[in-house]
Amino acid sequence: MAQALLLTQLVLEIVFHYRTLIGKCELGVGLDWDEIEQVNGIEAAFAPTADDCRMKSGRRFRRESAKLSALLRGDRIHDRVALIEMGPGGFVVSGAPFIARGECIEVIVDNGEFSYRFSAQGVWLKEDGDDYKVGLVLQGMPVRLHHQSISAHAHDIVDEIPAAA
Repeated sequence: MAQALLLTQLVLEIVFHYRTLIGKCELGVGLDWDEIEQVNGIEAAFAPTADDCRMKSGRRFRRESAKLSALLRGDRIHDRVALIEMGPGGFVVSGAPFIARGECIEVIVDNGEFSYRFSAQGVWLKEDGDDYKVGLVLQGMPVRLHHQSISAHAHDIVDEIPAAA
């Protein structure tokens, strides 16, 4: 179980790093030789195998299974979902609301002391009980926030407001 969690965290970090490098290219900044080698290494590591039937449909990268919680934000969307597959090309989430093909959303994944923010676009949608299973393609440059508290929280009057309401 702990090994699967570490693998998931590693894949999340690799996807973040890959999307950051590709985002630099899309912005026209360019990459140095080491970064080009990193992109090539990641693309080779996630290349679909010959027996993967999805390779014939044009998918560039294979996805790894994951078990993370994520938050989807967009136009009228603010839902907690399960991130079940991820790769450099995109994510698959379950328990999601209806996301139209081409709809732009933000995927927020909190993992320990970091919060990863990815921009994504809906690609496909399948019914999954009352909710949907959604394929998302990543786009643009992601953001990683580092959570750190400067000091311990001291209880004050502001903490009393929700209790009074």
